[in-house]
Amino acid sequence: MTQNPLIRQIDLRSGTAFARSLVAALQSTVGGAQLLPVLRAGVHAHCPQCQLRLFGEDVLALAGSEAPDPQVSAKLHRLAQGFCGRQGCEALFYEFQFDPVESVDWEKVLAQVEATGGPLATDTAVAEQELAERKAAAKRRTRLRVAVGVALVVLLLAVRHVLTGGTIPFVREAQRFTADPATVPKLGETNQVIEGTAKGATGRVFRAAPEPGPR
Repeated sequence: MTQNPLIRQIDLRSGTAFARSLVAALQSTVGGAQLLPVLRAGVHAHCPQCQLRLFGEDVLALAGSEAPDPQVSAKLHRLAQGFCGRQGCEALFYEFQFDPVESVDWEKVLAQVEATGGPLATDTAVAEQELAERKAAAKRRTRLRVAVGVALVVLLLAVRHVLTGGTIPFVREAQRFTADPATVPKLGETNQVIEGTAKGATGRVFRAAPEPGPR
């Protein structure tokens, strides 16, 4: 039996496959009744970037579900998609620790996992390159969202400007107002607004200015 903890780096993109292979290997070793106690006592993991922890029951739940409901566990849902369980973390692998458990030889268990195609490690250089690509893609998505937001605000302001009577050069002609000749008082005549003939009329009388006399 292994006396010292074993450490393995697990690629998150194949985390679900690893969890299933690990659970299957343990079932053949300790049986179904002892599966959960062994996982709880012997399996722990954490993200090397954000330090989010993963426990034995999380591994069992991940192995038993194709796509965990995000309403039930957002952490497991993200892990099933190949991402860190913490929103916003761009880590590509978790560090698993296998602590000594009676009647379990982790070296043999992990050898069985690897023999069934379960990946046990990820290349550091490849991981760093992929992490950089993920960060660059995230920045591009952020810039695109900002550009779309600014364009939407400008559009809304332009629409409001037009609806409130403003003008846009080369797009909408300026409004020009002209006086109705019938409402312009003639010289020497009185232009009286009859009360009630127009909304807001006051009955005021306007008289045209007389023609200027000789000096």
